[in-house]
Amino acid sequence: MPSLRGRVARRLFSIRVLTSLVIVSMMLVIAAVLMWHGARSADRVLVKTMEDSVQQLAITAEERTRRLVEPGQGLLRLLAFDPLVQAQTLPERLERLPALAEALQVHDVASAIYIGYDNGDFLLLRPWRPAALPLPVAEFSDVEEGAWLVQSVTQGAQGTLGEWRLLDTDMRQVASTDLDDYRFDPRERPWYHQALTDETRLTRPYVFFTTREVGVTLSRRASAGGAVVGMDATVTDLGEEMASLKLTPGTQLAIASESGEVLAYPDLDRLLVGGIDALRLATLEELSVPALASLTVEHAEGRVHEIQADGEAWFAMRLTFQAMGDQLAWLLVAIPADEVLADSRTLLGRQALIAGGMVVLLLPVGLWLGRRIGRPLHELGVQVRALGSFDFAACRGVESRIVEVRQLSGALTSMMSGLADFRDMMRTLSSEPELEVMLERVLVDLTRVTNSDHGAIYLVDEPQPNLLRRVALTGEPEEGEPLPETYLLQASEETGDLDRLQQALQAQNRLAFPLRDRDGHRMGMLVLTLQNARLGSDVSHWTRFVKEISGAAAVAIEMRRLLEAEQRLLDALVKMMARAIDIKSPHTGAHCSRVPVLAEMLLDRVAQAREGPFADITPSPQDRYSFHLAAWLHDCGKLTTPDAVMEKGTRLETRYDRIHEIRTRFEVLWRDAEIDYWRALAKGDDDDRLRDVLNARHSELQAAFTEVANANLGSVVMDEASAARLEEIAEWRWWRHFDDRLGVSGEEAERMAREPRRALPAEESLLADRPRDLIEWPPGRRPAVQADDVGNRWHFDMPRPAHAGHQGELYNLLVKRGTLNDIERFRIQEHIVQTIIMLESLPWPAQLRRVPVIAGSHHERMDGEGYPRRLRLEAASVEERVLAVADVFEALTAADRPYKAGLSLSTSLQILAEMVRDGHLDGELFALMLDSGLWRDYARQYMSAAQVDSVDIDALYRLAGLRE
Repeated sequence: MPSLRGRVARRLFSIRVLTSLVIVSMMLVIAAVLMWHGARSADRVLVKTMEDSVQQLAITAEERTRRLVEPGQGLLRLLAFDPLVQAQTLPERLERLPALAEALQVHDVASAIYIGYDNGDFLLLRPWRPAALPLPVAEFSDVEEGAWLVQSVTQGAQGTLGEWRLLDTDMRQVASTDLDDYRFDPRERPWYHQALTDETRLTRPYVFFTTREVGVTLSRRASAGGAVVGMDATVTDLGEEMASLKLTPGTQLAIASESGEVLAYPDLDRLLVGGIDALRLATLEELSVPALASLTVEHAEGRVHEIQADGEAWFAMRLTFQAMGDQLAWLLVAIPADEVLADSRTLLGRQALIAGGMVVLLLPVGLWLGRRIGRPLHELGVQVRALGSFDFAACRGVESRIVEVRQLSGALTSMMSGLADFRDMMRTLSSEPELEVMLERVLVDLTRVTNSDHGAIYLVDEPQPNLLRRVALTGEPEEGEPLPETYLLQASEETGDLDRLQQALQAQNRLAFPLRDRDGHRMGMLVLTLQNARLGSDVSHWTRFVKEISGAAAVAIEMRRLLEAEQRLLDALVKMMARAIDIKSPHTGAHCSRVPVLAEMLLDRVAQAREGPFADITPSPQDRYSFHLAAWLHDCGKLTTPDAVMEKGTRLETRYDRIHEIRTRFEVLWRDAEIDYWRALAKGDDDDRLRDVLNARHSELQAAFTEVANANLGSVVMDEASAARLEEIAEWRWWRHFDDRLGVSGEEAERMAREPRRALPAEESLLADRPRDLIEWPPGRRPAVQADDVGNRWHFDMPRPAHAGHQGELYNLLVKRGTLNDIERFRIQEHIVQTIIMLESLPWPAQLRRVPVIAGSHHERMDGEGYPRRLRLEAASVEERVLAVADVFEALTAADRPYKAGLSLSTSLQILAEMVRDGHLDGELFALMLDSGLWRDYARQYMSAAQVDSVDIDALYRLAGLRE
């Protein structure tokens, strides 16, 4: 009996046989596409039909509009020659009223006929319709036989007279009234101005003066004289006609002028806006029809546009409307898309119903075939997904009667084995940080995959680019010479040498794969020794694999070398900046270079601790590197500290020591005393008395200058008595005879402009604090360090002085300790603010993002009373606390600062203990520093022998409050 595998093999089917079933599905797809295309075509036909209908609608509307106005043009030509236009008096004009009445009866759309004379007279005849006249006519209310209304304006000696007369059907007057407030001048009306030519003119629609109806006026100049004949025709009927022309119930129609004024609309209530005295035509926006208002000049004329208005889709058109005289007008039409496409949607629904029925009928057949064909493919898909998740154990292959599926199963299992090896080697290339270890592990895997006896990896020696040095080796050759330590290449041939070396190695039954970087330059070579001299056999199935791995290895090697080079460059740049800061200011000394050394020594002690509070702290290499950079960059903000502040050696020093200016003033007073002596002597005063006065004055000046000079020294503590004496000396006066505003810089001149100019000679104080001494913050440069500053996104919490500097002489001399005033002390402290801003502006990679935090916290305190953010260091990282301790200890022991001598070792540690006690520094780190002997190691390397004295560790513990 044949095996199951044999029976399956004899009954295999080709997948091509099964593709016929796909045709059925494709037919359904085609049917769906045709349905969609048919629906789209129907939509286009409907839209085109709508476009033609709207074009016809425009023609109809224009024709009906012309029927309103064209008959009146011939009538006006006749009236232009009537004697009425030349009549000079009202009685003469009233005699011709029957002719006007006959004209109104002939032209039934005319609402009024009138004549405007060039002297301002006016005569109008209209049918009597009380309901159409908003003006009060109490005199006519009881008259029943009225048929015609005559409105006249006559210019007389007593002024303008307005009259209304009511006539019966026989043109006999039955009532009349004078209107004193009837002020109407025909010469000011648009129809009068437009008709001053020999042609009949048609005005744009407007609101009539008397009836407040909307209409147009036909006007023509009389044949002789300056009179103008006019005829009013309302367009209210046009709006009603437009309502009858709607293509669908929701159609919106309007006629608008070029400026957007609506000239005709079916709804008269929307067409007219404003009160009785300010009635006017609405604009498109005021019409409250968003679909019409959305049509602008950007929409091409005569084309259908799809627009969205008020959340609804519309088809809209804009057509030229030429029945409004000389004025350019537009017929605007908007139809809801749902109403236009309703028939198309109904047809599409029927087609979808038919297609759905076909799908229901064919679905069981498709499902049955899909299960038969899809089961093995589904299993292969599951295995491929498992392969994508690197679950290689799940790739077992499948049994199937379909040839292609069987072949795919075999290829999958073969690929699984190769991918597993490739994954292991790529994982090594991507995750192993040590270059030599990475290369050795990859080499071991390659010799196993290729079944090689022996292998080695050579890399170009960076100091000697022509030398290939072996960096990884595995296995031992069963025969032949082992691989050498190095290969020497020719300097001038980068490619040819490797080719010759490959040929030489091939002769030794070895395969060589060059390693090149992305630019094609040689980086090294991978060498494999074939097992049992298999070079003549077919090895193509794995040589491509080895080439891919060698290419990936070359990239990994290049990236690691680039990262190492970039790290070396970054270290060099950081150290260069720190040393530049040290060199820039003698007051800094070597602080920026020594603090990192001391800080890393202390962090090493933390990492080495096996008991106590630091037993569980082991900084990772990334943590150590972040701390290394932070320590070197902790004072980079000092680059922004003004030199005059950083280098300030005395209290009066700015860019120079102003004690010399004050000494010159004392010299002036000295000379003034001598001059006073000689003048008095010349007047005959007693010489002995005068000399005693002179000597006393000289002694007083010498003593006063000595006090001022001593107050200039930062080492002098300014007590109350000395301050009072300085304030007394400051009130001494001297005379200035030269303009102190000549030859000064523009900036200083602006500051001096705050003070009124004084006439010379001017009496000056010996020591002065003047408005010019206040230096304002430059525009946009005021540091945002206060907690409530809008621009303070770094959460600084420091008081900011109101000014950027204060050069007042008395203000600076009265500083109690040191040389810096409060503003300058802020500018010194501001360096840490600038450090944080500078470092946080850099695009740090993820593993180095803590650098700004560590570097910017070394002036914070354990109790939260430090600066610039008032952080509590007790809640901060150990790196931040370490840097704070190192910064203080280096500053205390430094002997290279011109403003102070280096403290002794015991004094420095005593001050550290006091700072621990006062909540400034971390007591646990201080204890570690004492116990580990770090202070002794640092002193031996960086302190002079004169500074190193005996240290009482127990006394320091007690002083710090760490022991009873």
